[in-house]
Amino acid sequence: MNIEHVSEAPAPSSRQGTLSPVFRSTRGWITAGITIAIALILLIPIGAVTQIVLTAQFDDRTPTQAIIVMDPTRFWGADPAVLKSRADHAAELYRTGVAPVIMLTGRARTAEAERQLLNAQGIPDQDIVSFTTSLDTLGSLQMIAAVMSDLGWSSATIVTDPPNAARASAIATGFGIDAHLSPTEAGPGSAMTSDYVGRETAALMRYHLISRWTQPQLVRAGP
Repeated sequence: MNIEHVSEAPAPSSRQGTLSPVFRSTRGWITAGITIAIALILLIPIGAVTQIVLTAQFDDRTPTQAIIVMDPTRFWGADPAVLKSRADHAAELYRTGVAPVIMLTGRARTAEAERQLLNAQGIPDQDIVSFTTSLDTLGSLQMIAAVMSDLGWSSATIVTDPPNAARASAIATGFGIDAHLSPTEAGPGSAMTSDYVGRETAALMRYHLISRWTQPQLVRAGP
């Protein structure tokens, strides 16, 4: 056999040897990026639900400067059972010495109904203050934070429904309030229903993704 006529297979060009790995590397980074993005999209609502469920279990009775009763009318309307549940809980906190003042939010008519419920439980009228605020949690707490800033107060105990506690806490903290949570334990609003948790999950995500970035710090801790 004449080995002179045996031809060797052509070696791959240097161009081919460099293009293929670069192509695979780029495709890999794109795939990894898409995977991470999908994971984050799935983790955000899971994290929000977890925050809502865990925060709903809090009952912080640490002494503060004021008890803030969130207005329930945006979701519940003027439901007497919900109003009574929040007033009863605020009265209990007041009687156990959590704070010397109860601050009511929302429409004037709702605040007046809650004031009457508190008076009926022996809470003196001079220890109840009300402010006409918007019906949403963000607007209500912005008004309260501005008042607290004027008074030189920084800490407050928030009374609201358990599903709303996480969002109320996040918003209050964003305004600079040293927020403590004590959600209601009875009444229609105390149930962790799928509808209520779902609504709060969407609202909490919207707050973290949008509203918090333009939120001013109104309350500042003293020196």
